[in-house]
Amino acid sequence: MSRISFGPQSLDSKITSLLKPLFQGSKKEFLIINNLVKNWEEIVGKKYAKLCYAKSINFTKASANNSSQAKLTIAVYNSAAGFFLENNSEYLLEKIATLYGFKAVHKIIIKQESKQLEDSFKKEIKLSAQNESLLQSQIKDVADKSLAETLEKLGRDILQTK
Repeated sequence: MSRISFGPQSLDSKITSLLKPLFQGSKKEFLIINNLVKNWEEIVGKKYAKLCYAKSINFTKASANNSSQAKLTIAVYNSAAGFFLENNSEYLLEKIATLYGFKAVHKIIIKQESKQLEDSFKKEIKLSAQNESLLQSQIKDVADKSLAETLEKLGRDILQTK
């Protein structure tokens, strides 16, 4: 039975509820990959976050209850980014361990994939003066700068498609 809640909900709980049906692994795998996806830019940096993503996390069969035996698979679209991530895998493992407070992942596997990168490097969306003022009035009272930037990007995308 699903839980129905009323009133304001955190963005974290909404994202989790949206992603959960897409993920078929165990709850532990889901929680780890969910947190990695949400904090991906902080882990690999802005430059490399556009060129790769956390594809999956696997636990060894011998230690399914021990999350320190997890292997993270990272899909990269650029061979130079893959080379950088491979050479800095120990640093990435430390960043992930800092995020969780323990060594959640013990090995990183890099997989090369193809993707059209031109879509991911979209230019900023230009809005009409009326839509721009509407967007700015909606986000002007948001105190968190990061949240305000995210809402502005989302608003631009929504207002552009109307």
